[in-house]
Amino acid sequence: MSSKPRALSVRTTDELLEDLAVLQGSGMTASDAVRFAVRLLAQAHRYADHPAQTHGGQRPAVLSIRTRDLFPVAPVSDGAEKGV
Repeated sequence: MSSKPRALSVRTTDELLEDLAVLQGSGMTASDAVRFAVRLLAQAHRYADHPAQTHGGQRPAVLSIRTRDLFPVAPVSDGAEKGV
């Protein structure tokens, strides 16, 4: 991979903006949310391709993703910003 950052342009729809708003509610930036979603989907494809290599190219009929993987770990807080 190149070490140069690359700009990416994505056409937005109302549905995409609503989905981004949900992810941004947890404190993510739009850029973080897009990177996270792409990474998650790429991992699912890699996971499906792995057994296909040993089963004649057939991907699994059912693919699941652990729900724990759907949520990034929130930064640890000592409560100082809430006055605790």
